[in-house]
Amino acid sequence: MEIDQHKNKFGSQAENYTKYRRPYMSEVYDLLFSLVPEDSKRILDIACGTGKSTEPLLRSGLAVDGVDIDPLMIDEAKGQAKVKNLDITYAVSEVEHLPYEDGSFDVVTVGTAFHWFVNETAMNEIKRVLKKDGLLFVYWTLTTKDVPEEDAIPAAIFREFNWEKVPSELRDLEYISSFFKEQDMQNVSTERLPFTHNDSVEDQVGLMKTASSYEVLPEEDKERFIAAIQAALTEQLGSRPYFIYEEEIQVCYGYR
Repeated sequence: MEIDQHKNKFGSQAENYTKYRRPYMSEVYDLLFSLVPEDSKRILDIACGTGKSTEPLLRSGLAVDGVDIDPLMIDEAKGQAKVKNLDITYAVSEVEHLPYEDGSFDVVTVGTAFHWFVNETAMNEIKRVLKKDGLLFVYWTLTTKDVPEEDAIPAAIFREFNWEKVPSELRDLEYISSFFKEQDMQNVSTERLPFTHNDSVEDQVGLMKTASSYEVLPEEDKERFIAAIQAALTEQLGSRPYFIYEEEIQVCYGYR
């Protein structure tokens, strides 16, 4: 997978992102706020997308900023904030060139996006905008129990469309933890927060549309891909009301 080709391919699916990407469970934010340094005033959510990971930060009483590389995602996030009357400041920016002064933030968070910028340049920029002893808190969702074969999208469909996946190491707790330590983050720790959720065929198809690998498909293949997975999942679901998936939020955090 060419990371640079994928990381800014979400904007055209911003509305689907709002509709089909699940909110993060409250336990993620319970953990986050238990770690936030005392007297913190400002928090930055990097790669905020449409605000799914940003909006829950408001419960902390901190001033909340969100940035994303894709202007269409930021437009959607701003629209959501306006409709919900949320006081969040959003900006378009890539993580390697953040538009903030040194030490602007007490906390930086990244939700299911750190795999797009696991590199020294991005980490140096994150550390630059973090105050001394500031918290970096990254997390992502992974399926922890193999989906039963009869419920999975057939691998042959992914092979037919040359579907690309994020390298597994970039979503591996040990790898990310080691990277944090290599970048001189202090008191690095990890957590796993399991959960179960139910999805319909529509939920799963909509979720697939929000993947960068869908957006890089040739236009003539997108409709065929969606039709193929919709047919396969409909057959596999049968008379059941929904699929049941076991997943977990994996968290890595450390201090500057």
